[in-house]
Amino acid sequence: MIHILWTIPLTIFIYGIIFILQKKFKQTWLNPLLTTSLILIAFLLLTGINYDTYKEGSQLITFFIGPATVSLALPLYEKMDLFKKHWKLILITIFIGVVVHAITIGLIVVIMKSDTTMLATFIPKSVTTAIAIDISSSLGGIKYLTVTIVVLTGVFGVLIAPPIFKLFKINDPIARGLSLGASAHAVGTSKAIEYGSVEASMSTLALIFTGLMTVLLSPVIYKIIELLIT
Repeated sequence: MIHILWTIPLTIFIYGIIFILQKKFKQTWLNPLLTTSLILIAFLLLTGINYDTYKEGSQLITFFIGPATVSLALPLYEKMDLFKKHWKLILITIFIGVVVHAITIGLIVVIMKSDTTMLATFIPKSVTTAIAIDISSSLGGIKYLTVTIVVLTGVFGVLIAPPIFKLFKINDPIARGLSLGASAHAVGTSKAIEYGSVEASMSTLALIFTGLMTVLLSPVIYKIIELLIT
């Protein structure tokens, strides 16, 4: 229990500082999730503290990943009328996103000649951490590596989304929200909140349905790709 006395306060302090700096300087690369992770990794390496020690003390933060994800349903509830109006377009868009993601993963695994363990590890990269861990574990993947991949996917999505929106002149709030939620899960949703309430609602919707569709389709996707690489 003694580890809680420093791991949780340290994590929250670093995250808070980076969050404030990002808000002040408006720099996308100052992503709190990525930067905090890198600083903590450097801290553990420099101090020689074992990761298991840090993990033991920070389990409370890990526990709140689930409730935090559920709380994202609030902006969705507030904009439920938009979903009722555009539900066909929204669901088709999300489904296409899941299929394209599956094809991409399949191509990467085939090209890299990876085994089924890596396949299972990569499949849930575009869903939020709480769901990704369960999918990876059920398929025989390396869940800790999956978490890393999920975080990097989210951060990368947030970094490239603004220039892509600008390049292709994507100004529609529904399109922005869906693309952020479907490709960058909870990290993308945090970015969508900065754009506005519609983007936040659509991103939350995309996050939820991408997760549900991935849970349902991942066993099928896994089997199909497994046949191609074995």
